[in-house]
Amino acid sequence: MFKSQKKSESGSNRTKRGFLARLRSDSRGNTLAIAGAALVPIAAMIGSGLDMSRAYMAQAKLQNACDAAALAARREMSGTDWTTSAEAEGRRFFDFNFPASTMNAQNVSATIAQSATDSSTVEVVATADIPTTIMGMFGKDFMPISVECDADQDYGNNDIMVVLDVTGSMRWSPSTGGGSKISMLRSAAIGLYRALAGASNTRTRFGIMPYSMTVNVGADLSENDVLRDTYYWQKRAVCTRYRRNGRCRSYSDVYDLWDVNVNDTPYTNINNWRNNGRACIEERPTIGNPDHRIEIEQAVSRDDIDLVARNAVDRARQWGRYDTAQAKTRSGYSISPSACPDRASRLREYSSESAFQSAINSATATVAGNTYHDIGMMWGMRYLSSTGMFARDNPTEWNGVPVAKHIVYLTDGNLQVSTNGYSAYGYEREGKRLQGSQSQNDRHIAHFLSACSRARAMGMTVWVIALDVTNTDEIEPCATSSGHFYTSDGSDLEAVFTQIGQGIGRLRLTQ
Repeated sequence: MFKSQKKSESGSNRTKRGFLARLRSDSRGNTLAIAGAALVPIAAMIGSGLDMSRAYMAQAKLQNACDAAALAARREMSGTDWTTSAEAEGRRFFDFNFPASTMNAQNVSATIAQSATDSSTVEVVATADIPTTIMGMFGKDFMPISVECDADQDYGNNDIMVVLDVTGSMRWSPSTGGGSKISMLRSAAIGLYRALAGASNTRTRFGIMPYSMTVNVGADLSENDVLRDTYYWQKRAVCTRYRRNGRCRSYSDVYDLWDVNVNDTPYTNINNWRNNGRACIEERPTIGNPDHRIEIEQAVSRDDIDLVARNAVDRARQWGRYDTAQAKTRSGYSISPSACPDRASRLREYSSESAFQSAINSATATVAGNTYHDIGMMWGMRYLSSTGMFARDNPTEWNGVPVAKHIVYLTDGNLQVSTNGYSAYGYEREGKRLQGSQSQNDRHIAHFLSACSRARAMGMTVWVIALDVTNTDEIEPCATSSGHFYTSDGSDLEAVFTQIGQGIGRLRLTQ
């Protein structure tokens, strides 16, 4: 009995132990419990990923708005002058790029201000709270985001030739009324200077080239190498029959080439001519053409801009002296010259607004004559080129930084040559120095546009301002692009000059 009972208890224990072992090793019933326990942390992980992704997207949009605001505010500044309009312009761009509805953002804030340590820099700090979705179930209702950015004007080094139309029509009032166009120009050009003022560790130089029917550049040309000692004028009334005493008996009413030595003109002393304030020039032949019967091709080459005479007798590369006497008469020849503009100014730095303003006023004091765009553009390029007659003073780099070259060209009308006038191209009706079968006007338009194309090919950026011009077809193609072409009725001319200055001083993000 005892043995039998002992065996029975031993079997029961073995049975219990086997059930517990099987229960412990069997996980089929635990899946739901484990899944339920893991649901909370999984939800938190997925929710935080989704909300973080939305926050990153919102932060990228906020950064774009920050950058746009900084650039816009800096572009609105003139030099280092911080104004409420600059802040407002930055705010406008920020709101446009990050409107209030963006990602349901809350508490959006942007501070747009001038840097306390660098007056040329605009600093922007922006913050926002982005509502969460799933994370809100865990007590995280918002995710804060913030960005910072800076913008500055990347002035670099700039050489700028300001080429100005000073023809007779600039004395008129614009079609919208007001004062004369020349007075508007004089007061507005300061916007260009202001927009580029205040830069440190850079150099900005300005040159001024007033033009009408010729240009006043003789004082900057070397005495021996670039000024011919012979004029080539057209003579009227050529003698066809002579008397026995050598005097003319009858004349033919035609024009013929007349070679006149400088000693037979009022300009025997070249230094007096160069320094009398009216040292305007006659244009030379196209490089490669002979000097006698001057022929100028419509196409402008780099050599036409850069090359100078190789010696004092290289007359084919020399310019002539424009005769500014009131009238020239000899053997029936009589042509009255138009006004010679005021003297051009070489590239130089100006220490103040008043100094720049004085230079503009002096360059535009004489206002007369017809509109020869091509002569203004040609000489603006010659004064600006780093490979021409002023190469020594026009380096391509300054302090190890490249020099950007710009032409700012202002005119109040389309090209209009003088049918019977005397210009840098001589007496054109008979001399026909500018070659081509088109009309006299069309030949000069083609010459002008070729000069513009050559300027761009030489790395010069051409900005064009059409002042009170209704048809701009002839002058707009001169600009480097449509973004470099501006029109003005005169009332906004200073703003146009300012915009060009801001375009020359390139904007850049510094952070």
